Amino acid sequence: MRWFAVILFGIISLIVLPVYADSGVISPLADSPLIPIVASQPSAAYSITAPNVLGVQTSLGDAVTQFFNSTPTPTPTPQIQSDSAAISPTPTPTPIPRTTRKAQMTVTLLGDSMIDTLGPDGGGLAARLNKVYPKTTFTIINHGVGGENIDTGLKHLTNGYAYIGTIRPSVISQSPDIIVVESFGYNPYPYDTGAIETHWLQLANIMNTIKQNLPQTKIVIAATIAPNWDVFGDGAPFINMSADGKRQKVATIDSYIESTIGFAKSEHYPLADAYHQSKGSDGNGMIQYINPGDHIHYSDAGRTLFSQTVASTITNQKLLE
Repeated sequence: MRWFAVILFGIISLIVLPVYADSGVISPLADSPLIPIVASQPSAAYSITAPNVLGVQTSLGDAVTQFFNSTPTPTPTPQIQSDSAAISPTPTPTPIPRTTRKAQMTVTLLGDSMIDTLGPDGGGLAARLNKVYPKTTFTIINHGVGGENIDTGLKHLTNGYAYIGTIRPSVISQSPDIIVVESFGYNPYPYDTGAIETHWLQLANIMNTIKQNLPQTKIVIAATIAPNWDVFGDGAPFINMSADGKRQKVATIDSYIESTIGFAKSEHYPLADAYHQSKGSDGNGMIQYINPGDHIHYSDAGRTLFSQTVASTITNQKLLE
């Protein structure tokens, strides 16, 4: 039996001992040379001693278990995104230009001198609309008349008239695609009792007249820039007001414009509101929007503000599409 134990010890040593190295456990390599071992005197460099015959099965299992428990789990190789993929921006689709329902569109402006002083192009209204609708040709018709109240505006819808040496046809006869009706607030009625109520009713009459004669025409109600009670009328011919007179006049104009805004909201008409945009925190009209010559009509900035407000209302609500 002694020779059998020696042979068995040698076989086990050939199987187990290559699993170990001087510094600990390493992964076995199929072509690694076997380390020569002296069976009677095992090297002290090994971490374990050769098992005895009775403990062969137990010691071998322990060695295998230790090997697998000590082998580190491989670290996954991180996926590195290429530089070109990291810096390449996502393509932005080119926006499709907006188009109107017709290639040629007409916009008519109706009001008092706050419309008249915009000029024949409505303060650059066509150019502002073309920024949104570049393929459309716009015609702007200015039906503003200085010194006239809302009654005149209603009359001009269906009747031609003369103004500063020019004969103008009626608004209805020109069949515009949009009619912008300003408040006529700078030319209020010359009386107080029931004036605001009458103004409200005349606004309703203007709306009804347009809808009856031009059912396809869109309507925009506009509120012009706010007046300034400190300088109102300064420099204008034939106007000389006291400080109290200026405040009273501005308060009356404000009440008409605010009533017009209330009408637009209650009747659900598109509203181009430059009035509130042109007011300061104290409620007074901001001086930069007011003409420095007469302190009533527009400065260039005021004309731009009103025109842009009208254009934005038309485009945002898609009234031409």
